[in-house]
Amino acid sequence: MAGIEETVISAGIDVGTTTTQVIFSRIKMKNTGGFGSIPKIEIVEKTIFYRSRTYFTPLISEEEIDENKVREIVEKEYLAAGVHPDEVAMGAVIITGETSRKRNANAVVHALAELAGDFVVAAAGPNMESVLAGRGSGAEALSKKQNCVVANLDIGGGTTNICFFENGKILDTACLNIGGRLLKITDNRISYVSKSLEPLLGKEGSIIKQGAVIDGEVLKQIEYIVSRLCRLLEQAVLLDTREDVFEQMVTSQAITCNRIPDIITFSGGVADCIKEKHEDRFPFGDIGCLLGKKICTSSLFKEKKSGSASETVHATVIGAGNYSMEVSGSTIEYCNCSFPFKDIPVLSLNVEKEQLYAITADMKRKLTVFYSEYAAGSQIAFAFKGIACPSFEEIELIAEGIGKAVIEEYSPAQVLILVMESDMAKSLGQALRRRLPRENAILCIDHIVCGQGDYIDIGAPAASGKVIPVVIKTLLFSE
Repeated sequence: MAGIEETVISAGIDVGTTTTQVIFSRIKMKNTGGFGSIPKIEIVEKTIFYRSRTYFTPLISEEEIDENKVREIVEKEYLAAGVHPDEVAMGAVIITGETSRKRNANAVVHALAELAGDFVVAAAGPNMESVLAGRGSGAEALSKKQNCVVANLDIGGGTTNICFFENGKILDTACLNIGGRLLKITDNRISYVSKSLEPLLGKEGSIIKQGAVIDGEVLKQIEYIVSRLCRLLEQAVLLDTREDVFEQMVTSQAITCNRIPDIITFSGGVADCIKEKHEDRFPFGDIGCLLGKKICTSSLFKEKKSGSASETVHATVIGAGNYSMEVSGSTIEYCNCSFPFKDIPVLSLNVEKEQLYAITADMKRKLTVFYSEYAAGSQIAFAFKGIACPSFEEIELIAEGIGKAVIEEYSPAQVLILVMESDMAKSLGQALRRRLPRENAILCIDHIVCGQGDYIDIGAPAASGKVIPVVIKTLLFSE
């Protein structure tokens, strides 16, 4: 066991507001526990071996993704990379930005999941996307290297995802309806105006409207709107006082940690427009370049030390392929499970030394509340911190309480999924197997932190079945 080492293929597929991309990586896992120690299998190396070209995300209309064309893109890239879906063990498919609001976003994710194989699939919401972009851009690593607060602004076509990192740890996230394709220009006319701009345009009388010719007055108004968007970004990272309209531009939540960043980095498509010079104002048929130039002259650059992101337009897809996954501890227990498990809601369970006799009641109470909103028998996962170095008697007591609730409340088709922080999954799982019918499905994993309101995706066992890949997310789709 001490020398166990395995390399698997991870895929990242990002269907964004503006672009669609695919990457493939090799993820090396190794037992770092040392001879004679409890196995500790960790990801020790990540190497991207294939990047697709960047495609414009195909749309049928402003409300609908072209599912067939997206599928064709992904199939083409699998073929070009020489990767078969059966070879993919980890990774994520994510729908980001305004694309996550399209009416068939859910269907697209599931269509890609069938194509991509049985790796874990995660449809990113704003919080998760902010973290993935921040990790993929290198901002997380930069904050750890510099021992400071780094804010990464991932500015795409429809949204800006912000993540604050402090010394390598997530401090806060935010998302605003600010992006380079909120206005589209075709043949010197405005061809699209996003609803996200309405708070800045006013209810009536704006000359920024579909079909308007880009004359001097319209151009002046567009530049004014771009300036407003830039000021809102300054306010988003706490460089200026937030104006009333700011809250109307917030997608999910604003930064609330009250920490002014030491370094600001930029990723996403607009990041490549910040310092690049284009003679044409609208080289990509949108306002991305105008927004990039305005950012370059703003306090985001003047007042703060602007750091260089290691990745810009590829940041989110790299985050999906290389940073979306966690691996469980290697002292786990599972039986009768059909992997993967996707979009499983998480409930918290109180498992503390002074509360062990109340586990059955706590579990049954939370199941009752859950079944009032979901169909009885719906799959669920229970998460808890666990007990450090539990005794045999404590493990038996926990298993007794959980087992009783399962026998009384679970349907035969439900899998008992327990996710815990402390290193106790194997012993607890074995104790539960002695108490539950032989045909019951049990999955106990540890070294994973999640809680009430999260959703969890659980992939097939990796590293010779010793660890389980996991994605934890807090939002699936924006309404």
